[in-house]
Amino acid sequence: MRRSVLALVLSSTLFATFARAGDRVPGEHWLRYVDPNAAGFDPEALEAARKTWEALPSSAFLVIADGAVVAAWGDVERRFMCHSVRKSFLAGLYGIYWDRGEIELNKTLADLGLDDEPDPLLETEKQARILDLLKARSGVFHPAAYAGRTDSRPRGSEGPGRYFAYNNWDFNTLATILEMETGDPVFEAFDEHFGRPLGMEDWRVSDGYYHYERDKSKYPAYPFRMSARDAARFGLLFTRGGMWGDQKILSKHWVDRCSALYSIDDEVMGYGFMWWVFREPRFERHGMFAARGVGNQMIVALPEIDLVIVNRANTFAREGTPNGPLLDLIESILEARTGEPVAAPELVPLERKPADPRITHVAAQRLQEFVGSWKNPAPPLQLPARQEVELTLADGHIRAFVPTRGTFDLYLQDDGSFHVEDSEQIMFAVRDAQGAFQGLADDGDLFGGALALAGAGELERARELLTLVRKSDPQRGQLGTTLVQHLEGQGDAAIDAVRKLAAAAPAGAVEGEINATGYLVLGAGLTEVALSIFELNTLAFPESFNAWDSLAEAHWNAGNEADAIAFYEYSLSLNAGNANARTMLARIREAAATQE
Repeated sequence: MRRSVLALVLSSTLFATFARAGDRVPGEHWLRYVDPNAAGFDPEALEAARKTWEALPSSAFLVIADGAVVAAWGDVERRFMCHSVRKSFLAGLYGIYWDRGEIELNKTLADLGLDDEPDPLLETEKQARILDLLKARSGVFHPAAYAGRTDSRPRGSEGPGRYFAYNNWDFNTLATILEMETGDPVFEAFDEHFGRPLGMEDWRVSDGYYHYERDKSKYPAYPFRMSARDAARFGLLFTRGGMWGDQKILSKHWVDRCSALYSIDDEVMGYGFMWWVFREPRFERHGMFAARGVGNQMIVALPEIDLVIVNRANTFAREGTPNGPLLDLIESILEARTGEPVAAPELVPLERKPADPRITHVAAQRLQEFVGSWKNPAPPLQLPARQEVELTLADGHIRAFVPTRGTFDLYLQDDGSFHVEDSEQIMFAVRDAQGAFQGLADDGDLFGGALALAGAGELERARELLTLVRKSDPQRGQLGTTLVQHLEGQGDAAIDAVRKLAAAAPAGAVEGEINATGYLVLGAGLTEVALSIFELNTLAFPESFNAWDSLAEAHWNAGNEADAIAFYEYSLSLNAGNANARTMLARIREAAATQE
């Protein structure tokens, strides 16, 4: 059955459909199987897989068979960060323009007139072709923005095409090349060629942004946010060899090139054109390839059995799905498959979550005071500003553009805080002594600001901020209160409180939070306060080599050379493999010898 007939079925609210295998695609909304048996899945095995998923740190999981939903677990409508899945989106765009003859893959960086700054490219690096960048085999080992995993070697050590290195320089530069060669911005092009033709329900152009780190490279990354159900549409397109119903969006030749094995990464996976290709027999026999990103964001295509699997992890909350258990879960989904879907399954629309009461609409005059460009963190927090945040008026809410996070809609709540879409963070209005709005802050900025103010003797204001922190993160708020106690001179009570918090938290979480706070306050120029916080960490966690290492670094920054040496040496006594301590000790001693 063609898409026009399917649209007619949906508009008539009929729940049965009679599409041939491989033709069915979602219309305005996804349809799901009433009975998993009709999809060729064992319901009991599928339920066992669900219980396995529930034990994993994963926020959304989708299984699509023959173009309809077999399983939809978690928050499949919520837009999560895609991280490196963005690269597979870009590979799709290259296919659009390559199919049209508008991209020549053998052009070199020199042909394109490309260079970089602040560090220029070597002449040998300029010989890399677009084709080499698509395979992550450019031989360009230049620093890059938004870098996660980076396989690096000395500059100029490998010629183009000879060596696989997963490095964001290739992937970021490809976006600039695409825009240069076609004149089309990445996110608008994605919307035109995939978002709208595939009927994505949640995707908006504003869900992408350019992430610059100009101290590394002039080429920005291009992060996306996307829901699981929209990611599944993109996965279905690649599973079907570029076809969407009876419409050819990409050539099968391009999809085959994306999913071909050009490089071996490990015993499990290799790499194609910005897609990962699975080599393990349990997956290889299904032709499995995937788009993957930090936290194990994953869009899995299994073309041999017309199956799509999507996993989403909430990295807004630092969630990440471990790779081994996720692959085992995928294997259990495959084992739950008993055969082909039936010819005429009963399908119903995929359930939608209820309206979120936090999505508010208020009068423009209530929001007007927030409009403008504001330093972040806001000046009253006495922390160094990292960036400027633009707040504009939208339809009954505020729209924020954050240079390091992108564009998010913010919804004013009755208590004066803001609910942030997708991340679901709470943002708080920061005001000066006269009550004038000075900017927004999350609980992390309030936490750091409270410590900075406490260190400056403004204890009452510090406690007010920590009261707000507790609304968002009770444990962090309690930790802040404990650190303020320590700064007030209640050392023993603070140590006991920290240890109690640590006993109830994941291993290392409290120690890491205190460490991060110390660096935050150190960056604000409050050296003595930072030293006190680092010292508390060593007293609460005396066996932590990292706590002593950080205390040593703070003393070195403060000019206390003897203390820095003593604490680096003690850190090494706890962990002889602490390379940072060895490097710093050598540097300190070298500096001292030079001064003599």
